[in-house]
Amino acid sequence: MSLNTPIFLKEREEDNSKFEEIQQSQTTSIAAEDPLQNLCLASQEVLQKAQQNGRSRCLKCGGSRMFYCYTCYVPVENVPIEHIPCVKLPLEIDIIKHPNETDGKSTAVHAKLLAPEFVNIYTYPCIPEYEEKDHEVALVFPGPKSVSVKDISFHLQKRIQNVRSKNDDPDKPSIKRKKTEEQGLNDSKCEDTTLKKIVFIDSTWNQTNKIFTDERLQGLLQVELKTRKTCFWRHQKGKPDTFLSTIEAIYYFLVDYHTDILKEKYKGQYDNLLFFYSFMHQLIKNAKCPGNKETRKLTR
Repeated sequence: MSLNTPIFLKEREEDNSKFEEIQQSQTTSIAAEDPLQNLCLASQEVLQKAQQNGRSRCLKCGGSRMFYCYTCYVPVENVPIEHIPCVKLPLEIDIIKHPNETDGKSTAVHAKLLAPEFVNIYTYPCIPEYEEKDHEVALVFPGPKSVSVKDISFHLQKRIQNVRSKNDDPDKPSIKRKKTEEQGLNDSKCEDTTLKKIVFIDSTWNQTNKIFTDERLQGLLQVELKTRKTCFWRHQKGKPDTFLSTIEAIYYFLVDYHTDILKEKYKGQYDNLLFFYSFMHQLIKNAKCPGNKETRKLTR
């Protein structure tokens, strides 16, 4: 019997190893299907209670809403503001909302609720003036001229160089002017050329063209998030799964910005931007389960 024990132990170790591999594979698969499951979020108990109690009153306009007022950008009465996380961002965010975008369906409100000091929402045709700041502002929007997040600093430095070149005395000898331009690029690396503001368009994808083609946005550097896939429950028919909802685009941009531009390890600093989004996503996911009537009281 003692001779068989090592064999038994070896088989047991192999079985355990296979079991761990299967568990790890299942975990990886689930994470790929649901990237929202491993977020570092504040307690959502306040949202669970609010969902059970139903709509509540907005303390500003008196409207009946679920979780928050999408008109006033504040939590409703049964969602105390002190129970809502406040997220600190590394830069300012402007959101340009299409006038026909349904307020109750927009996820842009989440950003304003959760990072109120850093986020501003404008309704088109109201757009801030960016002309003199295009070296420190970028627009997140896909297109042939879009660059990746990691290349933002390079392109902003080129813009500063171009401005300096235009300001050079045209009577300077070309060799000296070239040297000045090179020196300008080197100097710009020592200056604060970090992106200071990022702009997002909030609308259905079929409506974005009107805002995107506005001349006030045409001079901005375009940035595209090419590797992210949406979890949005209102996925637009005929559009690729890389077309993100507004709050997803904001969140994923900041994660990439943190690692690729700030060169810091990401530890969930912006996960709470998905505080409402992840909860609503789970509600709708549960509502699709047969016989689950309670979670069908959604957020409209």
